[in-house]
Amino acid sequence: MFSIAMALARNVFIRGLNSLHYNAPLIKPGDEISFVGYALVWVEAMHSHHEGEEKIVFPFLQTKFDMGANLAQHEAFLNEVNKFEEHVKEVFNGEAEYDRTKTRALIEAFGDILVQHLHDEIPTLSPERLSQYDKKELEAMVHAHFAHVRAQTLAAAVMFVTHHDFNAVPTWAYHNTFLRHTSYWQFAPFTRYGEPQKYIV
Repeated sequence: MFSIAMALARNVFIRGLNSLHYNAPLIKPGDEISFVGYALVWVEAMHSHHEGEEKIVFPFLQTKFDMGANLAQHEAFLNEVNKFEEHVKEVFNGEAEYDRTKTRALIEAFGDILVQHLHDEIPTLSPERLSQYDKKELEAMVHAHFAHVRAQTLAAAVMFVTHHDFNAVPTWAYHNTFLRHTSYWQFAPFTRYGEPQKYIV
């Protein structure tokens, strides 16, 4: 189950990245703040995911397998992701104008490396590997990681909900996040009801 959950998380990040890249040059006047708000949620979720891996998952897995390559790949795209985050924060805070060309270029600076990493990492978290660990110790790691995931902001949680074709969304997601950040989720690939959608230009 943990392996499946981690694979699905990667799907969320790739779908979010695709949405950012596709929509960056299409943003209409008046939607800039909503778009960079959406981008910041994606970045937040990405950082939180990698923090959970580096602090909880990888140290546990390192007891049997070398996770150095995973950590090196994190470092390979982190600087460019941070540049993207810095730019969209400036736009969000009114310190810079939204620039379609610059925004897409910043995404392209890390996009391919990140996607390759997300694919490469799946075998290192496979059920076959996890089966080699003590069951109770593995469950303790998974529990600790789940606690980390639950500590994410509600907006980051909805990033996961709106990037899967779910048939339903938890009630807490409706009331705590969708109503507060409604304009963000027009850029997501799925609605809160699990229906495919595209940003309307």
